[in-house]
Amino acid sequence: MKILIITTVRFRFNGITSVILNYYRNMDKTDMTIDIAVPNEISDEYKEAFISNGSEVYFLNRKGNPLKYFSSLYKLLKNEKYDIVHIHGNSSMMLVDVLPSLLAKVPVRIVHSHNTTCNHIFLHKLLNPVFRKCYTHGFACGQDAGKWLFGNKDFIELKNGIEPKKYMFSQPLRDEYRAKLKAGNKTVIGHVGNFIEQKNHVFLINMFADLLKKNPDYILLLISDGALMEQIKAQVKSLGISESVIFLGKTPDVCKYMQAMDIFVLPSLYEGLPVVLVEAQSAGLPCLVSDKVAVEANLTGTIKYIGIDNTAEWVNQIESLNKILPETDRKKCCEDNNIRIADAGYDITKSAELLRDYYTKFLKG
Repeated sequence: MKILIITTVRFRFNGITSVILNYYRNMDKTDMTIDIAVPNEISDEYKEAFISNGSEVYFLNRKGNPLKYFSSLYKLLKNEKYDIVHIHGNSSMMLVDVLPSLLAKVPVRIVHSHNTTCNHIFLHKLLNPVFRKCYTHGFACGQDAGKWLFGNKDFIELKNGIEPKKYMFSQPLRDEYRAKLKAGNKTVIGHVGNFIEQKNHVFLINMFADLLKKNPDYILLLISDGALMEQIKAQVKSLGISESVIFLGKTPDVCKYMQAMDIFVLPSLYEGLPVVLVEAQSAGLPCLVSDKVAVEANLTGTIKYIGIDNTAEWVNQIESLNKILPETDRKKCCEDNNIRIADAGYDITKSAELLRDYYTKFLKG
């Protein structure tokens, strides 16, 4: 069985990349060849994850010249004779990936929806009727993401599984990473997400500034980077709160920094079912999220959904949560949450087995 994974977003620290790597690392690859095509140069660390398992990594520039990308992908598919393509994206713009797969006569063409909207609504709607005729199977990270892309057509919900043991609470790790942050006895509010409009950092910073006016004993930890990072840094500086905001950038240690957090926030303008929110629940963190995030993300009953029309409710909710749980309580919360997460089907070991079964089933017809 020969499979090509195609990601339509940059292969860097983001939700889709995490999903692809989680499935790849945990899947039994016996009698399978799994290669990947990425739209950007990738780090040595990510590349090694594939190369060390005998996979090929292809760089096909998807931006700027769609016809050149289309032609390059078609030639790759034709030459390598893949049995399955599995395309990860957010919209009907995946047509530029699935159509060459159809023309190259790849028998199984999977498109995988990871969000509930996109930045180019007009193009999405324009391409959608043709797009729906080109794939053989639709996956989605959740019901809302599936309905967004596939409408009334059938799709399979493939859950964004995680490795729960990585997020189990550890007091020594918490002490170590709080020391790195120089957090002291302050409450650490955490956010993980690329600096793009969707993640709504402008609102988050304004809310945090209002919170500090009421109580200065908070730290805001921002993990990742992105195009708007410098703009958000300027906003933080203009509000005079630089000493309370940490721009950590990208890190492979998100699970460890979650140990240092006390509250997790996600005020996104839209989301499907973000894997980082599953991770935050696994880490035993109370989560405050935008009411634009899919309600099915609340796997543990520990998520509070709040509107993003004003900051006051966010400030009030954070103040009501402002207590650092004792070690025994945090461990118990992790244990309870991870039982619920596994029961809901978000354990990556089982999810990877399921995906392998789907590949085999689809190829047999």
